[in-house]
Amino acid sequence: MGLFGFGSKKNEGGLMDAIRCDEKDFLIWKWRPAGQAANTTNKENSIRTGSSISVRPGQAAVFLYQQKEGEYDVIKGPYNDIIKTENLPILSSIIGAAYAGGTPFQAEVYYFNLAKNMEIPFTIPYFRIVPAEPEYKAYDIEVAIKGSLVFEVSSQKEYIKYMFEAWGGNDTTLEELEKQMKSLLTQEVKQIVSNAAKDTGIFVMHFNSLIGEMGQYILARLQNKIANRFGVLATDLTISDIRYDDESESYQNLKRITEKQAHLFNLENEKNALLSYQIQRETMRTDADIRNQSAARMAEMQLEHQKDMMARMREESQFAQRQQTMAAAQQAQLMNQAAANRANVATETAQHRSNLASETQFIGAHQVNVQADVMKTGLNNMGEMGAMNLGGGDGHMNPAGMMAGMMMGTAVAGQMGQMMNNMGSSLNQNMPQQTPTQPTPPPMPGATPPPMPQQINEVFISINGQQYGPFDNATLMQMVQQGQINQQTMVWMNGMPQWAAIGTIPSFAQLFQAGSVPPPMPPKM
Repeated sequence: MGLFGFGSKKNEGGLMDAIRCDEKDFLIWKWRPAGQAANTTNKENSIRTGSSISVRPGQAAVFLYQQKEGEYDVIKGPYNDIIKTENLPILSSIIGAAYAGGTPFQAEVYYFNLAKNMEIPFTIPYFRIVPAEPEYKAYDIEVAIKGSLVFEVSSQKEYIKYMFEAWGGNDTTLEELEKQMKSLLTQEVKQIVSNAAKDTGIFVMHFNSLIGEMGQYILARLQNKIANRFGVLATDLTISDIRYDDESESYQNLKRITEKQAHLFNLENEKNALLSYQIQRETMRTDADIRNQSAARMAEMQLEHQKDMMARMREESQFAQRQQTMAAAQQAQLMNQAAANRANVATETAQHRSNLASETQFIGAHQVNVQADVMKTGLNNMGEMGAMNLGGGDGHMNPAGMMAGMMMGTAVAGQMGQMMNNMGSSLNQNMPQQTPTQPTPPPMPGATPPPMPQQINEVFISINGQQYGPFDNATLMQMVQQGQINQQTMVWMNGMPQWAAIGTIPSFAQLFQAGSVPPPMPPKM
């Protein structure tokens, strides 16, 4: 196929029942029908949807598509299923309606070995290193290195691309990878270690004391090269030994020179130490005097410092007390002002309520007076009905006059009844509904009548779910006569535990006796 530089052949198609890899020692392996070599038939490049695929643990199956250059899907093991667009997302954009029913699509399947922590030991024979220091350049030495490289095959997309570019889609074993990696390590480690003295400034004779640091130093410079060259990820590089050719003349000379220089350096240090000791002995007394004087000055400075700190602490304490006193006074003033404001508000509220009650009572009394005047006028009019012409002097009745008088009397009586009702409602609305001495009725009427009250006091009534009252007996009698209440009307007064129908209470039976309620109207003549 055209991806990564290797060609493609004409599709032959075919049914592929099982796609799997049973190889033991492999790094990368291209799938093909059983018993055939790689790239010998185009059937291995034509995969049908619905074919089975198996991926063992530690393996990854990679589908490379000819229809989409450079696009591929990866399935990591363990995995056992059939090929469909759900497990190959890129395939869903290729298959379409034209490839329904198991029609082959152009793809190649490769298996990667995802084994972790694969280790390649290496040994680099003696090679020449020239010290970086100018005074030692004439003394080149021979160094041998022994170590191991740890790597793994990654399923990340960039490493898959590296691997295809490195191996060209051909079958590759771990043995072949190890062989080629050892060759790279021999070449690269020599160059890195040879330049380490110049790049890091470390003396070449000290390499064997820094083998741990040297391993990480070499790994950091090899990771990208190994990835680009082999498509694998190097995770660790360990140096187990750095050995010098101690029998060579160059090594012996360099060692002798460095040891002599170290001896001279140590001798100079000893001389300096002896001279310093003599000077210290001669100046010991002077030093003691100086120390005593210094101690006295330090003690005096500490005393002055303590005095200054005590003065500052006193000032800060006094300032804090003044601030606290001022804050307490301000808080007390604010509390007094708040109390005064609350008292003023309470006084104004009580005065407002008193004025409102007085105005309400005045309005109710005025309404009563007005209605009384209206009733008086109606009664006067009724008294003047006798002046109406009911008949002539010849003893005959005037029917028209009689009817007019009756209609007028009925109208006046109705108006008077309405006025009385309005007066009662007005008084009930304008007067306070509940005072500290008035009883509070219980919730709305219950189903069980209460026992008979001991005495008749002011009575509350319930009409259409609304509470009215209190009313006395005379008012109740008037309301019975006007048909405003009947024996089923629910009532309550002080001493009753629940509401009850007025007709069930013996004390109110007289309200409904014969003669208390006007008889029906006579029929029209």
